[in-house]
Amino acid sequence: MPKSGLTPEQKKWTDQVLKHLNLKNVDEVQLDETHSDNTEHDKRPNEVNPGQPGARRARVLVSKDSTAAHQEQAARAATEFKAEITQLSNRYQALATNAQKLDAQARKQLVTKEHIDLFKVQIEKISNTFKQFNKNFSGQQRPDAGTISVLKTLLDKVQYHITEGKKVLQQGCEHADAMIAKEMPAVEAYQNTVEDTFKHRDELTQWGVDTTDFDKAHRIANLPLLRMQKAISDHSYQGLKFMLGKIAGKKEAFVKAYDDAKEQIEKNKEEAQQQLDKTLADATSLNKRAPELEHSPEALTQFTAAFEKVATSTPKGQQALSTGDYQGAAAILHDNEGALFQMQQLWFSNATTADGEADQPIEKGKPIPTRKKIENLRRALEQAYERLPFIKASLPNAHQYEAECKSLKTLLTSAQSDLISGRIEDAEEKVLPLRKIRFQLYSLTHKAKEQVQWVEKQLTQLKDDASSWLDRRKDLKLISQSDENARQSFDAYEKEAENVRNHFDSAAGHIESGKAIQAQKSVDEGMTSLKRLISHASDIELD
Repeated sequence: MPKSGLTPEQKKWTDQVLKHLNLKNVDEVQLDETHSDNTEHDKRPNEVNPGQPGARRARVLVSKDSTAAHQEQAARAATEFKAEITQLSNRYQALATNAQKLDAQARKQLVTKEHIDLFKVQIEKISNTFKQFNKNFSGQQRPDAGTISVLKTLLDKVQYHITEGKKVLQQGCEHADAMIAKEMPAVEAYQNTVEDTFKHRDELTQWGVDTTDFDKAHRIANLPLLRMQKAISDHSYQGLKFMLGKIAGKKEAFVKAYDDAKEQIEKNKEEAQQQLDKTLADATSLNKRAPELEHSPEALTQFTAAFEKVATSTPKGQQALSTGDYQGAAAILHDNEGALFQMQQLWFSNATTADGEADQPIEKGKPIPTRKKIENLRRALEQAYERLPFIKASLPNAHQYEAECKSLKTLLTSAQSDLISGRIEDAEEKVLPLRKIRFQLYSLTHKAKEQVQWVEKQLTQLKDDASSWLDRRKDLKLISQSDENARQSFDAYEKEAENVRNHFDSAAGHIESGKAIQAQKSVDEGMTSLKRLISHASDIELD
């Protein structure tokens, strides 16, 4: 007997395949018609195509010759059978998915009863054919050639009905598009209003208008528009009609939000004009008292330079407002207020008439003088600006703190002008609002400190979590010495351990510097790196 040429492993595998397929000494596979009466075969019923001859079933002819040959033949037959079943299964899944998608599309797109009924016929046929497929396939561990032929024919039948369903769907889409076209004037009118109104947003931001309400109204008005556009692209007349019923009032609300915001433009313009005029008036009034600084030439020079800056910049700010350049006017106003504030500080520090009162002790039981209150608030402003770098490094909403600082400085500048001009009552009225702003600054500072403390707690916890995994290095190294895969995982572990330590050191340094935002970033990166470290360590232990 000739040798098979198979390795022991191949022979063992082939025997297992033969056992599974219930085959022995297989030499060839032939169809039944070569060993059966054709007349008898033709009498077999065809479940798929009634009236046609029944499917021919395959059978295996057994021979006791040539072990190597029958093993090779069995292996090839098993491979081909597996490929055929896999192909059949894949096609079944693909057709089932296509049928589901087709049905979902039809639910959106079909409008008329005629199209819906025609489509239902195809869907029912698809469903029934799948049921036939499952009935023929279920319970058979190894379908024979005849059954496989039946199954293929059933899937061909499913494909046919899917194609017919697509034809119905195409007709339905064309009808739906025609109905959608009739609704397009309403859609376009809504779209034009929403889009044209939104174009004014840049204008609002340029004039320093808070667009929170405007943006919210736009989101509410724009969502139905997006859904209508989706319905149109899906050929879904029903979806479009539904959304058209939901847009009532949304367009009008958005237009009103814009009108309200537009009113703020005029208010901001008028307020900026008034602030420019007032800053110039206060600076001019204070400049008249320049002789009180003559005993301090250096202070007088700075005082005069600050005034000249206000005097020359104010016309430029007014010109910017008249041309619609609010941002340019606002920048000039900010610089002018800073120059006026500098003039006031120089006057309080050096003017002869300003001496004496500030240093006088306050008698117990008597109210604190307005000037002393203003002085305390001025000191609070200086401290607030000193803390600004810390706040920016610790709070994501640091812009709120910076805005409060500017508000405090603007109002304080006005209060100091009142105080210098002798309008004590006017200055006193500004003290309470100034203290409220100072309280907001204190509150934000407290939040920034809490943020640093919170990140520090996270780092401490993360270090505790990491310590047990970092301490396993010696054991993991010992395990890795006996396996190549484990050695590769250990190298990755070593690298990641270094990354973990670097992230921890970076976070600790940022915490020490009071930079909570950067510290949080390092902690998050350290957490991600630790997860990779644990994964590498687990791989080593599993190997």
